[in-house]
Amino acid sequence: MSRAMKDSGVAWIGEIPAEWEVRKVKHYYQLQTGFTPDTKKEEYYDDEDGYDWVTISDIVDGATITTTKKKISQLYIDLFSPEKIPAGSLLYSFKLSVGQTAFAGKPLYSNEAIASFVQTEKSNLRFLRYSSFLIVENAEINIYNARILNQDRINNAFIVFPPLPEQSRIAAFLDRHCAEIDHVIAATQHTIEEYKKLKQSIITEAVTHGVRGERKMKDSGVEWIGEIPEEWEISRVGLHYNIILGKMLCSEPSTGEYTLERYFCAANVHFDGISDIDQLKEMWFSPAEKQLYQVLNGDLLVVEGGAGAGGSAIVTNLVGNAFVQNSIMIVRSKVNGDNRYLRYLIEYLVKQGYIDVVCNKATIPHFTKDKLATVPYPVLPIDEQIEIADYLDHRCAEIDRLIEAKQQLLTQLEAYKKSVIYEYVTGKREVV
Repeated sequence: MSRAMKDSGVAWIGEIPAEWEVRKVKHYYQLQTGFTPDTKKEEYYDDEDGYDWVTISDIVDGATITTTKKKISQLYIDLFSPEKIPAGSLLYSFKLSVGQTAFAGKPLYSNEAIASFVQTEKSNLRFLRYSSFLIVENAEINIYNARILNQDRINNAFIVFPPLPEQSRIAAFLDRHCAEIDHVIAATQHTIEEYKKLKQSIITEAVTHGVRGERKMKDSGVEWIGEIPEEWEISRVGLHYNIILGKMLCSEPSTGEYTLERYFCAANVHFDGISDIDQLKEMWFSPAEKQLYQVLNGDLLVVEGGAGAGGSAIVTNLVGNAFVQNSIMIVRSKVNGDNRYLRYLIEYLVKQGYIDVVCNKATIPHFTKDKLATVPYPVLPIDEQIEIADYLDHRCAEIDRLIEAKQQLLTQLEAYKKSVIYEYVTGKREVV
């Protein structure tokens, strides 16, 4: 027999069982927020002997936290006597990773980006953990299109509140059912990582040993390359390829003949290919600059700086004119080279950590034109470069299709998990 339902009065909640309530968070739950000591005062922190202090990086959804990466010193505690979060409290991230939750496995402290719901006799925090996604609906959207919350918005968010015995039944059911889904998700993620490892091992073998089976090898003399076929030699990229660093960003020039033109930047170039080519930004280029910085189909683009330094892709199917901004380098063969082989070589080196070392990744890495020019480059006949590139195009495409299928499964599993949680915490499906 179906249960009686009523309109909750809240669009994103919809109908709920007739005996359930919908009110604001502050009517049901006790909330406190954390603090962040002055980061300029090292004496306020003690990561060896201090008190556990939860930050967003400590929160793994649904986990129980008993130790933290950062800790607060005894001096800070003595000076400011901050309020401690009781054991069993639900920790809720409301900045950056909005909506991530965890439980306090012991009394501890948290920073100002984490709200803590304290356990009381009138609430079931395990049920709140599952229904807390409703709080995010009361978030404000900032200029970066990201959701942000504060204590007031959390307290005034609408949330469902079934009778306590039913909260316990729903939470217990979702603990079991979501654990089963999470197990499948984890297995799928593991499979994706294994496919990625396989892809990198295939690239490594091909760009350093070729694809012609067993052959006599020799030491390349380069740690990053290792052994190579006896007939290959080791050179440097700059001796075989022209490298063009893009134009600095600029405002509209006051004089001269300039036109607004599309340009590629670091956000557009990845090992998986060129992205958002239909949404390229524009800036001003003179006729001479257009001649220098123009991108052609078949060009290899390499990212110069930032988190994606060394990322590269071949330009294909480019329609109309486009140029490069100075976060991108155009790479073209001087004589007789296959850009695809060089792209795979760069991917291999990046994944091996070469960029991190040569760019001294203590700060923002810059894979400069000079550094790209000195990249070790195996010299082999063009027909063998083409042979290796064709082989890798085929094998990598096969693996990419397998990865894509698993990624689609992950998306479906995540959507299914969210739908299950929504259906049960709003009472549209009943635990029997």
